[in-house]
This record gives sequence, C-alpha cells and structure tokens, in this order.
Amino acid sequence: MFGPFVVKQKIGSRACELELPARWTIHPVFNVWLLEPYREEPIGRPQLAIPAPDIVYSEPSYIVKEVVDSRWYGNPKAKFPHRLCNI
Repeated sequence: MFGPFVVKQKIGSRACELELPARWTIHPVFNVWLLEPYREEPIGRPQLAIPAPDIVYSEPSYIVKEVVDSRWYGNPKAKFPHRLCNI
C-alpha cells in the first residue's frame, strides 16, 4: 500500500527492518510475508502514485477529494455505508 521502502537489514529469517520516513512513528521491523518486491511499471503505463499520509494523533491521515463509490458491509440497517474514496 505504501512504499517502496529500502530494506536496512534482514533480522533473522522472517523479519526485515525498513527505512521509513522520519515523521512516521511506527516500528520499522516487519514480517517478510507483509512485504513484496518492488516491480517497476512497464514503459507507457502511468505509475499509480499514492502519497504518503500525514500522521495526525499517531494515525495516518488523508484529505479525501471525492467519494467515488460506496457499499454496505454487515448490517443493512446500519446508518453509514463503507465508502471507497479517491485520495
């Protein structure tokens, strides 16, 4: 979802320490099954650039430009649907 990030070091056989942005206050060590190799897009196809979120109250924060779709999850009588947003 985020990245790409540089692997600083491999810790054992199942974890890697990543070089994360300084403003992120999360632990930089991740299990290898959470990571995937970076693949460059073929020439001619635009690369989807997801901006890094600002951290507000220790949580990632985005400004939503528009709601492009929505659908209900769980209880159909619930007040609010799950929204899919363009960031």
